[in-house]
Amino acid sequence: YSPEYLCVAFDPEKPTFRHQQYKDYKATRQKAPNELVQQFQLIRDVLDVHKIKRVEVEGFEADDLAGTFACAAKEQVTDVYLVTSDKDYLQLIDENVKVILTKKGVTNTEEMDLKSMEEEYGLTPGQFVDLKALMGDSSDNIPGVSGVGEKTALKLMHEYKSLDNIYENIDSIKGKLREKLETDKMQAYMSQTLARIITDIPIDFDIDEYKVQKPD
Repeated sequence: YSPEYLCVAFDPEKPTFRHQQYKDYKATRQKAPNELVQQFQLIRDVLDVHKIKRVEVEGFEADDLAGTFACAAKEQVTDVYLVTSDKDYLQLIDENVKVILTKKGVTNTEEMDLKSMEEEYGLTPGQFVDLKALMGDSSDNIPGVSGVGEKTALKLMHEYKSLDNIYENIDSIKGKLREKLETDKMQAYMSQTLARIITDIPIDFDIDEYKVQKPD
């Protein structure tokens, strides 16, 4: 891709605002093995030697930094690419922002844009947040609506278009599904908040600081 500008976002060591909103956020994740933890600083050192800027903000996840920087950068450049294996980033796609999903290492990737979002999910990036609110996310321990998986969540989103519209038309949904939605309404909206990536962290952004340089 040979980008003109480049940076790497890291999660902070301390809990973020999502942990404050929901104490069980990511609680089901196993502790990272020591062999991996020892490599985190090594990665930072390698980036420094390559003169690649890295960013980390207490209270926010790497996702939020990526979202904030993508929104700021697209005001100044035509194309912004987010490189990740995390499908949560699909909500950030627009005319200027694309996501390069790493499927296996860096050799097997898939570039996602508005067209591929429509082809794969039949959803807009904004609707992807509501999809996660319904189906949850086991990797982040986001609960969603109990008993609603991706297939049912997609069907609801295709029919009603948004979480708000689902609950505004709850009377038209029958049987057990309606019961599940009514029982877990608060949980669904909390999941929506947890799943939404922040794009306006109050942070100074000067794109020239991230210009690609020759490594040391």
